[in-house]
Amino acid sequence: MNAFYITKRIFKQTIRDIRTLMLLLVAPLLILTLLYYIFTVSDNSNGVKVGVHDIPESLKQELQSQDITIENFKNHNNIDDKIKEDKLTGFIHMQNHELEVTFANDNPTDKGVMASTNQKWLTNHNMSQMKENTKSLKKALEQVQSQTPDNANTGQSMTENREPIKINTHYLYGDEDATYFDTINPILIGFFVFFFTFLISGIGLLKERTSGTLERLLSSPIKRSHIIYGYIMGYGIFSVIQTFVVVMYAIYVLNIAVEGSIWLVLATTVLTALVALTFGILLSTFASSEFQMIQFIPLVIVPQVLFAGLIPISSMNIGLQYFAHLMPLFYTGQAMQDVMIKGFDVQDIYINLGVLFGIFVVLLILNILGMKRYRKV
Repeated sequence: MNAFYITKRIFKQTIRDIRTLMLLLVAPLLILTLLYYIFTVSDNSNGVKVGVHDIPESLKQELQSQDITIENFKNHNNIDDKIKEDKLTGFIHMQNHELEVTFANDNPTDKGVMASTNQKWLTNHNMSQMKENTKSLKKALEQVQSQTPDNANTGQSMTENREPIKINTHYLYGDEDATYFDTINPILIGFFVFFFTFLISGIGLLKERTSGTLERLLSSPIKRSHIIYGYIMGYGIFSVIQTFVVVMYAIYVLNIAVEGSIWLVLATTVLTALVALTFGILLSTFASSEFQMIQFIPLVIVPQVLFAGLIPISSMNIGLQYFAHLMPLFYTGQAMQDVMIKGFDVQDIYINLGVLFGIFVVLLILNILGMKRYRKV
């Protein structure tokens, strides 16, 4: 039958295509293994680090029971600076019989762990205090009934200084309405710029090859480097336009808050687009069709998403935390969050921007060297 003939042809064609077989059999195993280690094999601590000063010992014990790292301070001056410099999830201190809690508010997951622990301790403490007050009141009533003035005065003193503790909450970044999506919005902006630029540049150069345009260029006296520069500038113009549209739409239409400079957000996303552009062009040299270019998405894009910051890097196994530093979107995510959520300036994120630029230069050189395989003259 014709159907069996087609089946046989497709089977033989797929068997001969090593890249397709790798995508079907190996790629799912790699992604599954990566997800397993991310979600099930985590570091011993949950990444929550809290600064404390002059708080009840019972609260310290409650925090430690939740695997929260405690850092003791001699005072509670300049709390904001302490949180920034020591990378704390928050800071707790007692003042006038009230618990003053300051959250960094840059990671809703860590904030939730700290807040729930505080609330649990406060509930238990106030319940215990209420029981003590009830016992004291009962004794005071018994003494009043015995009509002994001295005892009545004693009963009055037993009910003093037993008011419940209150919590006053403060935030370094944002406010109490901040959600998980507010944290990942900057990462998503960087991801979409990276993904679509990578895809369009890779497929675009692939069309140049399949149509014979690239071969004609390589047969001319034009240098390989000039060909790469031309493609990068050509596609780069549209990448910059795309970046501008995405950022402006996110800020002014979706009303995503930006605490820092919009121009710094644009600079970060443009650098990300350039990295994606050179990355897409480089990988297109290993593909012979648009379908094979799409096959790179599970192996290239999925790890980028996982290590961009959508899943807190601090909660991962220490080995995966180091591996995350190999991903361009890791630096994009950090820079975007620092600018849009924390209001950081260029001197605070220059390392991330420098790494992105360095990756761009390395990929640019690899692209120029990779053109050798196509020059036939």
